[in-house]
Amino acid sequence: MPRSEERSSHRGGGGGGRGGGGGGGGAAAKQRHRNNRNGPLPRQVLISKALSRLLRHAAAQERVPIDNHGYVRMDHLLDWQRLKSMQPRVTFEEVVDVVLENEKKRFSLKYVGDDDQDQGEQQQRAQQPQEDTETQTETETERAISEYETLKNTGGGQLDTRQLHRFYIRATQGHSMATVEAENLLTPITLDDPASVPDTVVHGTFYGSWEAILSSGGLKKMNRNHVHFATGPKYQDVMDGIGQGHHDVKTDTKGGTTEGDGDGKSADRDGQDKGGGNSRGGSNETLLQNNKVISGMRSDAQILVYVDIRRALVEQPDMKWWRSENGVVLTDGVAVTTKKEEEEEDDAQKQQTPSQNDKVVPTKYFTAAVEIKQGLGLLYEDGKGVVNQLPERLRTRGVPRGKGGPRGRGGRGGGRG
Repeated sequence: MPRSEERSSHRGGGGGGRGGGGGGGGAAAKQRHRNNRNGPLPRQVLISKALSRLLRHAAAQERVPIDNHGYVRMDHLLDWQRLKSMQPRVTFEEVVDVVLENEKKRFSLKYVGDDDQDQGEQQQRAQQPQEDTETQTETETERAISEYETLKNTGGGQLDTRQLHRFYIRATQGHSMATVEAENLLTPITLDDPASVPDTVVHGTFYGSWEAILSSGGLKKMNRNHVHFATGPKYQDVMDGIGQGHHDVKTDTKGGTTEGDGDGKSADRDGQDKGGGNSRGGSNETLLQNNKVISGMRSDAQILVYVDIRRALVEQPDMKWWRSENGVVLTDGVAVTTKKEEEEEDDAQKQQTPSQNDKVVPTKYFTAAVEIKQGLGLLYEDGKGVVNQLPERLRTRGVPRGKGGPRGRGGRGGGRG
């Protein structure tokens, strides 16, 4: 990211006196808040949270125009009442700071030229699905930032506000708005393209969600468009972190045993992070917190659920999988029918039964579920089902703030992607 990296280092850490705008970067702003939890959130964090809410969930509700590709025009964004009401008013440069400094690349920018002769073509290009996830996202974002810098320099250090309509922003994943079409935002994961299939697919969840996941038959998207997964940490790294290394669970879905990246059934055992237990909880916790490439999972996840994406692709072709621009693996699951529904004689009533339409990622595709904070280790194992119960004190523990309910927002019951 040559141009944007140069810009970040040029800012030095912060954006100086732009009303707290840069504030030292996303990670630094969050760390300062952790060190002063009773104080107000840093301005950059407030802006980031506002962008997430609008671009993922609330654009239609807030009457901010958003297209079916998830794009919002920058002048419309900055005219949103929530950003206008912040003092001082949020600027485009602050939005750029948030995009650049977000650890999980939750936002991307695009620039659309204003030449009447080719605007239609450029607009179409700006709304095309990404062909190459992260690399393509960085390229488009870099291009937009480069154009922004050029226009700002030609304007004597200030961007002419009449140019704002050339820039667009979107959230890279995590949408709950039905009007945002997943296929326009995401890269399909298919067996026809083996390179698209990640070796490790893992979902982070919490103690208070685990029983609901089991009783419902799998992971649900709830009020989001997809269930979210990360591509690490690898299974073996997590097991090593809690002192249960080399446990013989099939995690390599490439057919062999378990060496490489696991993904559910491809839950590999060499990992990116060490998940933590009682005696080694620090190593696992540090692994999740420090590994910034883990998009798709909250760093405070308590249970990791590994899923065999390859088996799911083979057995459930109707269960579509995608990768978002920032590397999050997504699926909306597959419709399942309960025994009670199967016994229903009225077909029309069956079609209207809510649970019939409630898609899940079925537990049969779980390779393993591992508790990583208290050192309990395996909770669920492929071929055996539940192998270890959560203690009552953990099972009844509430879901952390921000999960929106017993299963969490987005049906993740786990990591915010």
